[in-house]
Amino acid sequence: MILRLLCVAGVAVTAILAFTSARDQMWANMALCLLGLAVSTVMLLAAHEIGRREEIVPAEARSRPEPTPQTLSALLDQVPVPLLRSVEGEGYYALNLAARRLFRVDDFISDPPPALVTAVMRAERGARSSIRLFDSIYALGVSELSFEKRKERFISLTDIQAEMRIAEATALGDTLRVISHEIMNSLTPVASLAETAQHYLEGEAPEDVQSAREALALLERRARGLKRFVEGYRSLARLPKPELRRVDVSGFVADVVRVFEQSAVAKGVTVTLHIDEGAPSLEMDEALMAQAVINVLTNAAEATRDNSGPRRVNIALRRLDNDMGIEIADNGTGIEPAMRDRIFHGFITTKPEGAGIGLSLARQIALAHGGDLRLTEHSEPWSSEFLFRLPGSKSMADS
Repeated sequence: MILRLLCVAGVAVTAILAFTSARDQMWANMALCLLGLAVSTVMLLAAHEIGRREEIVPAEARSRPEPTPQTLSALLDQVPVPLLRSVEGEGYYALNLAARRLFRVDDFISDPPPALVTAVMRAERGARSSIRLFDSIYALGVSELSFEKRKERFISLTDIQAEMRIAEATALGDTLRVISHEIMNSLTPVASLAETAQHYLEGEAPEDVQSAREALALLERRARGLKRFVEGYRSLARLPKPELRRVDVSGFVADVVRVFEQSAVAKGVTVTLHIDEGAPSLEMDEALMAQAVINVLTNAAEATRDNSGPRRVNIALRRLDNDMGIEIADNGTGIEPAMRDRIFHGFITTKPEGAGIGLSLARQIALAHGGDLRLTEHSEPWSSEFLFRLPGSKSMADS
């Protein structure tokens, strides 16, 4: 507005001066006044355009509707995943239509399932786990917000029943294929050796008896191999559910290393241990996790058997954000790139006498604890490195 007034004043003054100069026949002054008049006119037009745009933008902004609680509620109702809110000291609330249908409530869930309450109370901020509700399996996601006087948790329940059925069918097909392959590989020579031994025993020559003995000895070795395979499969299929209790993870790892160093497979292997300071306690099944760690340590030690120089295995306990990591590395023969994606599959092994269940069983135990076991990128002087990642606790997240 001020710019407009100044421009109008400039136009008026230059117009008067131009008229006066023309009347007094002062042509040079008149030319300058006309130039000033043109400039003032251009500035006036520009100021008018700027003002017009400033008037339009607020009008458009005022016409844009502000989000309302009803709008947000309608948007949440379009989300197919049940969403809940847990308020400390109050209870659970359904935030969208999917949640209201699942729990058959209008808003407040007066009688939440005990499984849900237990899972939410144990869940870490941002952690995900699975839970069975109303004959379906859901992936549970929990985020926590702390206010001055209360805590609130926002919960999502993603139905993974269909995905799990597909995964189970795939796993069953893979398992049956492996079992049939291994059993046929063992039974075919067993049948052949039994027939050969029977043929030799029908003869009367001493050399026939010796040949029959050799065939039976080989038959016995093949039968032992088949028995070892079946026992390995049974150990995978009958993995017990972890019984969690709080364990000092530093002492746990140190004890596992001491037990491993007394085993025959560790003879001739130099085992080094590194533990980060301030490692907290974790909830775990100590017996199961000890078996998992020893399986990986055994695998690492066996990988160094062909070393011409020192045989070394390193185990380290490290903090990984809010989780804990147990790293196990060795300077053995390493793992071929073609085997890296299959190393955790059941009954897959690179060792002539291996059953192929050690790493698979260790990973199953880690997964049962809500963690994982994976083969990571190694660095010198190590040829392979495995990492257990175990979920931490709220005390770790807050520290």
